[in-house]
Formats: sequence, C-alpha cells, structure tokens
Amino acid sequence: MIEDYNLTLLSGGYYSCNPSWNKKATGIDQCYKVYFPVSGSVTLEMDTGTFTLQTGRIYFISGFRLVRQICDSSMDVYWLHFVPESIYLRYMLDQLPPICSWPLQKSGWSKRSYEEICQIFEDPHKDENKPRVDNSPVAECRIQGLLLSLISRLLEKLDKKALQNFHPEYYHIKPALAFINSNYIENPPLSVIAAKVGMAQNYFHRKFKELFGVTPFNYMLAQRMNKARHMLASSTLSIKEVAETVGYENPLYFSRVFNLQMHMTPSEYRAANMWSTKNRKRKKPGNPRKRKSAKS
Repeated sequence: MIEDYNLTLLSGGYYSCNPSWNKKATGIDQCYKVYFPVSGSVTLEMDTGTFTLQTGRIYFISGFRLVRQICDSSMDVYWLHFVPESIYLRYMLDQLPPICSWPLQKSGWSKRSYEEICQIFEDPHKDENKPRVDNSPVAECRIQGLLLSLISRLLEKLDKKALQNFHPEYYHIKPALAFINSNYIENPPLSVIAAKVGMAQNYFHRKFKELFGVTPFNYMLAQRMNKARHMLASSTLSIKEVAETVGYENPLYFSRVFNLQMHMTPSEYRAANMWSTKNRKRKKPGNPRKRKSAKS
C-alpha cells in the first residue's frame, strides 16, 4: 500500500563539519540519513565496521546502526534526516547494509536538489516570534520524491525469499498496525490493539516483537517522539503545545521522556535542529561535482 512508504522529514541543510562534530551516537541519531559531501571527508563507525564518506558520492545511512562519527579535518555536506512513518518500511530498510552509496551522477540528484534542501529547512523570517511560513511545497515534494527514488534502489537489493516469508505474517498483523498508527497519541492498551486481529495480547506482543524487533509500547513511543522531533524542528509551537499534541498533558513529564530517548531536552533539540539559517553553517549552493576535496 502506498501509505507504507510515507516519510517524515526531521531536519536537514548544509553544514561544515570539523572535529567538534565528533561524538558517539545518541537518541538524536535514531533516524535515516542522506549525506552528499561537497568537500573533505568524515568517518562513520557503524555496528559492522568503519566507513569513510568522500565527495562524488551520495550516501544512505542507517543512524540506528551508527556507533560514532569522526571528522579529523573538515567536510562540507548537504544532509537530510528522516524516518519512515511505516514500521513495514523500517523493517525493510533494516535488512540492508548500514551504509549504501552511489556515484552522484547516477543518483538523480541535481544542483537544484541541493538548493531546494536549503529552501525547505531555512526559515524566511528573521523574527523568531513570527510563525514559520513554508513557502516551498514544491521543493519539499521533490525532496520526498528523490528520497523515495533512493529507497527504491535500496529495496532492489533485498532478499526476495526473506520478504516472501515475512509478508504473510505482516499482512495478518497489519490491521492492528493501522490502528496503532491512527491512535498512538492516545497510547491504547495492548488488549484493544490485539483484538483488532483476534489475538490474545501476550501472543500479539510476542509476534510483534519477533517481526519488528520492538515491543508495541516502544513502537508507539517512537512514533510520538518522531512527531515531537518534527514539530520541534519545523514549528514555533511551545514545548507545552508540542507535548499536548503528542499526548502528554504534563510538559515536564514529556521533557523527561524526550530527554531519556534523545539524550537531550526538547529545547536543546530545537536549538540544534530548528529549520532556520541561524542554526547551521551554509555556503551558497554550487555544483558539488566541480568542487575540490579538502586536503586531509
């Protein structure tokens, strides 16, 4: 179904990495990333080994499998962070290597794509008290399309037999997933969810975790946190308003839960990811293929 391939853009832009970028993975990395370096290089330590990112290629990275990021010198990079709205797509992406890449000329990304990333993630208002006005719906649609194009290339690499074995159990449990996706803000009880597919709650809990590697409760929690992350980065709603929107009446409790999951407070996350020019370094977009790599 087409809704299985919906994506939520969390953040993005243009950034100049230096050694201050070095860190171990935290909750903020719980997403998928697309990087397209235009100069320099960095190293990513993943759960399967170490990878060096260089210019001339576009990278699809599972932040869920990131261990550490290292920049010895510098790297200028356009980047996007996103999460699938469907656990089905998340399951398929989790079957892939932690990092996949293509030559830029084969990726379908043009100079205009880089400029549109900056259109999406930069706030046209200088006054922080004014609401953000997104005047680039065409750009956002195009970026979503380019991401789905990359994902379609990735899915071609999947083990078809493994998917054939997975699909019957997935489609059996899918009505419960649809109910979760429509009601996760209310955090419905497991017994109500399991009843949607005629299962005892303990059996449903076990099957859900076997299929997706996460409990139903933690899946709903992740959905609420992802919605909060998107709202914190893309709107000027107060922390209290964000908390209420994702189902937390007490903003202090919401902040504690968010901090536990992301290893930073909602305010810190907003400061680091707000879709605004003041929060990220940027140069005028150019043709990345014509830029020279930074010397190491």
